[in-house]
Amino acid sequence: MLSQQLVTELVQAGRMVAVAESCSAGALANSLSKAEGAGDALIGGFVTYMPAAKVQILGVPAALVENHSAVSAPVARAMADGVLARTIADLAIAITGVTGPVPDDRGNPRGRVHIAAATRLGRRIECHCEFGAFPPPVLLDAALRIALATAAEALKDSGWVQTFSETARKIGR
Repeated sequence: MLSQQLVTELVQAGRMVAVAESCSAGALANSLSKAEGAGDALIGGFVTYMPAAKVQILGVPAALVENHSAVSAPVARAMADGVLARTIADLAIAITGVTGPVPDDRGNPRGRVHIAAATRLGRRIECHCEFGAFPPPVLLDAALRIALATAAEALKDSGWVQTFSETARKIGR
């Protein structure tokens, strides 16, 4: 449902999205691809599961990963920037975290997720979630929902889309 809403808003605004994923391992792009109109809005994505992939593929500075860990707000932000630098997307969504069954090697607990959404206009929305030690499928679902909601908010903040109430007000309802 959230994927369809985001894709519909992107298509109506004539905008495109691309994603960078770590803990979701492609599930975010997969979710978006199932929405009607995805062929007009979804450019694609980067699955950068290992820290080295974030550096090599997305251009995340190695110092960020070293100083903050791959599961951090600065890395999520840099992942979104890497998407915008490497694609023609208007909106980038990045997600990194621990949604598997155990903490990562840097001590980040299961359920910690960082999400960043960025637009070409420089609008950014970031979210740090501490979901707790739920089963991996529950964590993944929660992370995807938050990522889609964060992206929708960034799209709205960009001024490219209007809420229903804003549209209704303009047409006199």
